[in-house]
Amino acid sequence: MRIVICGDTHGRLDSLNKELDNLKGADMFLHTGDFYRDGIELGRRLGIKTLVVVGNCDVGMSEPAEEIFEAEGHKLLLTHGHLYRVKNHLIALKLRAKEVGADIVIFGHTHDPFWENVDGVWYLNPGSLSLPRLHQYGTYALLDVEGDSVEARFVKVR
Repeated sequence: MRIVICGDTHGRLDSLNKELDNLKGADMFLHTGDFYRDGIELGRRLGIKTLVVVGNCDVGMSEPAEEIFEAEGHKLLLTHGHLYRVKNHLIALKLRAKEVGADIVIFGHTHDPFWENVDGVWYLNPGSLSLPRLHQYGTYALLDVEGDSVEARFVKVR
């Protein structure tokens, strides 16, 4: 299963629009929030199953701040990350992952790409497509999940 993941688009969809043809054949699209409506629109354009969560810039929206779901025998937690203070540490997010039994956690908020296995749980942040903090390129992630195999890679966009 191939999952396309992005977030922190902040209303700027041009960079991913250029990538849409390269994403044909993906099975699922996830958006980590900060701008919820961007995630809905990108999912519509991709025409695949889409899950989107709200972030700290999605003020006044009542949509979910997290989604917990299964894919290819793995339990995933999708969240923006601001409620777990991910800019400071991953402690609260690790506790939430343990609480819900997630073995893959996808989050945003920091605008920095991150992919690491901590105590048997994979943590993935796709970075930001439109407002990268420490990089000159925006990024999104491709997550391939098949059985016990979990692999992610980042794609740079201008």
